[in-house]
Amino acid sequence: MNATALIAQWRELNGSHPSSWPRAWRNALLLMLFVAIVLTGWQLYLMPEIAALERSEHDYAAVKSAYPEKHRRAMAFAHSARRIQDLEQRVRTLEQQLKTFIDVDLVLDGIGDAALQNRLQFEFARPGHTETKHGYVEAPIAIRLSGDYHDVVRFTADIAAMTHLVILGDMRVSSADRPGQVRLEAIALAYRMAPRKEEKS
Repeated sequence: MNATALIAQWRELNGSHPSSWPRAWRNALLLMLFVAIVLTGWQLYLMPEIAALERSEHDYAAVKSAYPEKHRRAMAFAHSARRIQDLEQRVRTLEQQLKTFIDVDLVLDGIGDAALQNRLQFEFARPGHTETKHGYVEAPIAIRLSGDYHDVVRFTADIAAMTHLVILGDMRVSSADRPGQVRLEAIALAYRMAPRKEEKS
């Protein structure tokens, strides 16, 4: 059937019911209805689902790319939490060493014993004026001693292990008069808890 015949049939279809149309035109009408239904379903149902799927894939890719950084931060946080616990434990230990009274003579005896045990030559020890700072009292003692370098190092470790809280500060190491010997000058800072009336003052 040529185009002229189809056009002539189309003109004859005007006003007639589709059930009376020729088979070719009925099939064409059904095909157009089927295409219209498919396109409508595509627009109304499939397109939103496809868009949601694309968003999900994009979100998944973003989460996957962000995971290594978040994992690193979580590990760093756990490490920081352990460090905070260790520091809190150290603070509690130091607080236990803060006595309510500083017996300077006992501190001097402890420093002298540490020097003697490590075969060091004690030159002098001069207590200074105590100061109250932030809830504790600081008693400085200027010391100078000499001996073998390794013995001096062991001496500093023994001072750190004293029952009183004593810290060596302002340390200066220089060569001594004898070969192979060093001289250590430092300020031994002994600490104690400050009574409340001293804190207020």
